[in-house]
Amino acid sequence: MRNPLTREKKRKLRQKDKGIIDFVKMQKHFYPELIKEFGNVKDPRKESYTDYESEELLYPVILKNVSTIESMRQMTEWFNEENCVANLGKLMDRKVENIAHYDTINDFLEKLETKEIDRIRVKMIKRLLRSKTFNPARMSDKQWMVIVDGTGLYNFKEKHCDNCLVREITDKEGKKKKLYYHNVLEAKIVLADNIILSLGTEFIENESEDTPKQDCEINASKRLFKRIKKEFPRLKICILGDSLYAAGSIIEICNENGWNYLLSCKEGRQKTLIEDYKYVIDSGEFGEKKNLLGDEKGTAKYVNHVEDITGKEFTANIFEYEYKKINEKTKKITQGKFIWITDIELTNRNIEEMVICARKRWKIENEGFNTQKNILYKIEHLNSKNPNAMKNHYLLTQISDILMQLYLAGTKILKELKQSIKNTSSRLLETFRAIVSDEDVSYIKKYTTVHFIY
Repeated sequence: MRNPLTREKKRKLRQKDKGIIDFVKMQKHFYPELIKEFGNVKDPRKESYTDYESEELLYPVILKNVSTIESMRQMTEWFNEENCVANLGKLMDRKVENIAHYDTINDFLEKLETKEIDRIRVKMIKRLLRSKTFNPARMSDKQWMVIVDGTGLYNFKEKHCDNCLVREITDKEGKKKKLYYHNVLEAKIVLADNIILSLGTEFIENESEDTPKQDCEINASKRLFKRIKKEFPRLKICILGDSLYAAGSIIEICNENGWNYLLSCKEGRQKTLIEDYKYVIDSGEFGEKKNLLGDEKGTAKYVNHVEDITGKEFTANIFEYEYKKINEKTKKITQGKFIWITDIELTNRNIEEMVICARKRWKIENEGFNTQKNILYKIEHLNSKNPNAMKNHYLLTQISDILMQLYLAGTKILKELKQSIKNTSSRLLETFRAIVSDEDVSYIKKYTTVHFIY
């Protein structure tokens, strides 16, 4: 049994935590050209009117995000110190006269095309995949798991822009009124149990206010899948999603792209398939494996090619998993029952892996949206009212999150400390506001090896 971490040991470990120095070291390890990439964006400003280079406007937003500074105004307040200005220059390997005011940054983000930020995110993901560091996270047939889901970003009582989605709600007094809002669709690639990174983003929005049919998650997913296929044409992918995606149109796109799918399945979405699956189960002609997933001792049942009975044109291999676990100390009972559809042939040899992979879908909600909304980046906070700047802020948050997840998962001292993400983020701000020495800069440039747990 491992010895618990005493307060004295924790204090000594914290003294070794270099905070922003370790963060930038991790950034340089995986993305040595990141600052240069920020500098290479297609600048929409007139050269004669610019006081700051584009990288001087974008990189502070990254530092703001990973330091859990909620608003752009707060960023300007926290970073408006001599130490911060000097440190930014050292971390960027250049002389910096000042850190731009948040209004200056937002003016730039209003004009900057979103594809410029997205291009950098794509390059970052491709670099990770080419490194082969994360290959152990792939499924047995070498597919990368890509989880797809949508979430809400901003709500407005009045119309915000022509691209707003709108729905009618009834208040407590029974009065009907319109609610305007913006949603986003994310595709996250699983690189490890604790590394779930943004592979692609599609904003769910109307083309105009008077559009006859509103944009929706399914339509957005079709646009997103098309772009992912274009950006990662040879990437082997298995799409994970909730029952919304267990639709013929989505499965057809997966087939056309040469992707596998592993989707939650409910009677409301694929009623006939579920009924025919249950019919086969009741007849006793099914595969079964018991005592899965350690203490859960769950049971999986599966039937291949249910589509042969139902008459569907796509492959429908269906499996379910049920478990009931009792905590010996608290006597608390945890239980669950789930059902999925896939095109991967199911056997007793791979059924446990399929259950494990299928359950990773919830990571986009837990480690993904929940962390970004409630713990680190506060993505529901409006950093700018301008629609284009709103999108750029969101995309910069996804880049920040890639760096932050690699830092959290790959920094040895953080694994030993086992402190909260919030405390780790606060430490980044604290150390950025302290003095970064020449010795720290030399440490950042030294080669390092990084080990991850899969």
